[in-house]
Amino acid sequence: MIAKIIPIKSIRKSSFSALVQYLTNPQGKSERVGQISVANCYTDELPAAVLEIQNTQEMNKRARSDKICHLVLSFPQGERLSLESLNTIEARFCDALGFQDHQRVSVIHDDTDYLHVHIAINKIHPRRLTIHNPYYDYKIVARVCEQIEQEYGLTIVNHETVKDEASRIAQDIEARTGVESLLGWIKREVLGEIIQADNWQALHGILKDHGLELKERGNGFIIVANNGLAVKASSVDRSLSKGNLTQRLGAFVPNEFTSVRRNVRKVNRQFQPRPLQTRIDTSKLYARYQEEQKNLSQQRSTQWARLRHTRDQLIERAKREAALKRGIIKNIQAGRLAKKALYATAHQQFKTSIEVINNDYRNAYQQSKTRHCRRAWLDWLTFEAKLGNAEALAVLRSRRTSQFKGNQVSAKQSNNGSGANSHFRGGFIKDSSVESITKIGTVNCRAGSTTIRDDGERLIVLPDTSPDALRDILIVAMKKYGSHLAINGTESFRVQIAEVAAQNHMRVTFNDERLEQYRQQLMKHHRINSAQSIGRQRSISTPRRSL
Repeated sequence: MIAKIIPIKSIRKSSFSALVQYLTNPQGKSERVGQISVANCYTDELPAAVLEIQNTQEMNKRARSDKICHLVLSFPQGERLSLESLNTIEARFCDALGFQDHQRVSVIHDDTDYLHVHIAINKIHPRRLTIHNPYYDYKIVARVCEQIEQEYGLTIVNHETVKDEASRIAQDIEARTGVESLLGWIKREVLGEIIQADNWQALHGILKDHGLELKERGNGFIIVANNGLAVKASSVDRSLSKGNLTQRLGAFVPNEFTSVRRNVRKVNRQFQPRPLQTRIDTSKLYARYQEEQKNLSQQRSTQWARLRHTRDQLIERAKREAALKRGIIKNIQAGRLAKKALYATAHQQFKTSIEVINNDYRNAYQQSKTRHCRRAWLDWLTFEAKLGNAEALAVLRSRRTSQFKGNQVSAKQSNNGSGANSHFRGGFIKDSSVESITKIGTVNCRAGSTTIRDDGERLIVLPDTSPDALRDILIVAMKKYGSHLAINGTESFRVQIAEVAAQNHMRVTFNDERLEQYRQQLMKHHRINSAQSIGRQRSISTPRRSL
């Protein structure tokens, strides 16, 4: 599992109510928000609890740092624990961080491929009214993660025990956008050669071959790419800090003063933001994405310029009308008080006109901003996939790095007509209500009483799914894969699937012999019970002959 404390970018924008509103917003998805729990408040009602937490924060006037701790607990794909276990884990993290008595709101999200829990914690103690900032929180979080992975048998993750904010940000950017960052590219492509350089001339030459340049900035070094992007050298590797480099290579020698020129070599690939490597060639799709984003920017700039021009014209017309009114008032024959009242009325009308013009401009600006919103690469792929682009969906699914381990329904052979393209050809997306598509290509569709999750190879079934929902999932699986299905997951899930199939008299078979035998026994039992029930009804409805 992964646990992370999300820092607020601006303390001025820190708002507990805004955070809770975001966490509890379903965003048009039927299964985004799971359990919502409140701790250490006088009430379990969410609106009242949020108001209580805000009042507690307002009573502390001395704290200047952020008064909110936003902790996120994320579990690997397919690993979904019970609500009781999740509540226990949430309490353990809060206790370890020193927030056991602090007010908090916890929300479980299950709309992505990874079950995750958001915990919004009030750093202000409800009785002492002092702020608590955990010391070395990332080490505490990493230690608790390791303990929980061992206790609950979760996938072991290499947790960071050394705080490297720049590297962490780069990893987050690449994971969120799917496009390689300058920091990640330097680590993968150039760092090995940089470490082997034994003098400043060699170091500058290696960087130049890759379209990079080392410059002094403040008390350290930065590495600048040809496109103007820059990263701190020490964030690439600690051996590239100013102290370590000068200790190894001597006093810094800028590139422009190097007298010895290296032999001209073939220039290596220079950094250009592009999708991270996958099993599918994305060059054409990414070129189309870049072209669309460029056109979108031009359209947005043109639209904004038109809106500003229209606003300025309306303001000028309002000014001319106000000046005309003042001229008319000046020339009329009236007393001083009457003219003063007329001037005030004209000025108020002018102010109202300007306010209406500015409000219309702001509304039109926001609409244009939403309509011409730029999308990150992965967001654009999910948007295209939702429109029916099979290639975009295939690229998303090629990003999947681990095999799903949870409850699932699939065909006997998962690679037999269950890929991304066949998914579209089957009409499953177009014929169903698609709620969302995740960034690894899992399609969430509304079907009957439940949400169907299809990752291209299987239908994913969440724990605690009702029998009616399992029936709908089996119906969709039969349409997609045929009547011979593979059922994988926990033993209780497999038994429940067989019982649902038998109870609803579905014409389906399972590839597992033991499960299929159990289903056939249930079907036989249901037929016997049904025949006996019909016989009893007939005997009751048939009148006896009189002697």
